[in-house]
Amino acid sequence: MATASTGRERMRRALEGKRADRPALAYLFLGGARHVLERLGERMHTAYRDPQLIADAQMIAAELFEHDSAMVPWGCLTIEAEAFGCRLREYDDYYPQIAERPLEEAADLGLLDDPDPAQSGRMPLVVEALTRLRERAGDDLFISAMVVSPFLVAAELRGMAGLLMDFIRDPAFAEALFERVTEGTARYLKAILQTGACDAVLFENAGATRDMIGPHHLAQFVRPYHDRLVAVMRSEAPDVFVIEHNCSDRPYFEEILESDVDAVSFAYVDERSIQAKHGWDCHAAHTRANACSERFCLRPSAEESAIARIGNVDHTQIILSAKPDQVYREARACIENAGASPFVLSTGCEIPFKAPIENIRALARAAQAGY
Repeated sequence: MATASTGRERMRRALEGKRADRPALAYLFLGGARHVLERLGERMHTAYRDPQLIADAQMIAAELFEHDSAMVPWGCLTIEAEAFGCRLREYDDYYPQIAERPLEEAADLGLLDDPDPAQSGRMPLVVEALTRLRERAGDDLFISAMVVSPFLVAAELRGMAGLLMDFIRDPAFAEALFERVTEGTARYLKAILQTGACDAVLFENAGATRDMIGPHHLAQFVRPYHDRLVAVMRSEAPDVFVIEHNCSDRPYFEEILESDVDAVSFAYVDERSIQAKHGWDCHAAHTRANACSERFCLRPSAEESAIARIGNVDHTQIILSAKPDQVYREARACIENAGASPFVLSTGCEIPFKAPIENIRALARAAQAGY
């Protein structure tokens, strides 16, 4: 039997489609934050302003929940937007939210700041936290950095409704905005990679969903700029894994699988296509407090490339409200349906703040039960 002495090695083997001593278990953002922050003795708004506390929180999460990976930053999607000029509203125990957008009232790129990863907003904190986390974790944990896609950053700067209207009324402005955002985000990405701390970069791209944009706008505005960031990463750090995260209900899943990524972290595929092909409503089945036993989303066809799947235990109803044995059964269904394909067990997105700790730990029990 293949062995893996550390979570870092276990994750790498899983993403490469190789078996280890057991399935790998990935941690997303700051899942189950209540338990982590209680152990840390800090409120969230204090912790995410201190690079040492950011790193310490991830180490505590690994101890509490026995995941094989850690992530910096947490699930805050405003780091890039703040560096471009958004003003934030902060909360004691939740991520900061956008209070003012520089482009909400005027389509004027001159209103944007030019991010400098060494001094803009919380970008320097993220870079420093990654370094400190690697120093603490050593080779024990697989570390991912999270970077927000140009589409979501642009939406934060302009407002989602305004950006979608620009796609139709002023596509030239939309493209200029995407150019500016991609350039600034690429500088941030390079600073992250230059730490040498990362095993992977997870690109948050949940806006690429059929419920929001059509395939023509995906092709014109979303994928080209996202792909440019991936190309920067491949050039700067070819050995670092590229993971795309999309937890929307109807992601452009097939298009993701056609892009240059090593893994996709997801909650659902397009459940309508599963129902049409297999006669099974995967979305409805696995959000009940009962395992979705027919997880067709984890069964790649023979012609698909060997892109790893990361997921996809329901992170809302199951983790939050079910019993631990139901969480265990759901997780085991994921493992068993993945078969021999490249797979990492995880939740579809961040575990809720107040999820019961017994439910979170049931994920580790499922992974430790083996293949």
